[in-house]
Amino acid sequence: MHNQQAFLAGNTGAVIVAAGFGSRMGSGIPKQFQALGGRPVLLWSVEVMLQCEDIAAIAVVIPASERDRAKEFLPSNSRILLVDGGTTRTESVRNGLKALEGRGLKNVLIHDGARPGLSQPVVHELIAALADADAAAPALPVTDALKDNRAGLKSVS
Repeated sequence: MHNQQAFLAGNTGAVIVAAGFGSRMGSGIPKQFQALGGRPVLLWSVEVMLQCEDIAAIAVVIPASERDRAKEFLPSNSRILLVDGGTTRTESVRNGLKALEGRGLKNVLIHDGARPGLSQPVVHELIAALADADAAAPALPVTDALKDNRAGLKSVS
């Protein structure tokens, strides 16, 4: 563990926001609870955060009505806090942050629980970036061609 990671170890929390109902999918089951690769979508992100020793606490923000469903598959771990979501995404994030208050955390990562592509290297890079910055966000280079049809403009890379 290099010096930045040693400094931040245990000082980082995570809020995994999964309080939506997935109404655009047209299913009776919210997207974050649907199976992907035989496991609920939300579980993929929770497990990545649990595997990261730098994450001291994880607020998993879910719809209050889905608490029993979440308990069926989330691992029993003292670092996981189940938090009721709000009526908006902003309120849900706020609820997650409130649940982490008073834990001596220096940084908090916020992740969308309906996005299962999170990896440990990305988590570690974000934590390391926060040693020198007030905020950090992952990004991937655009590799596909882009096209802007407004006013007939086209941009291809």
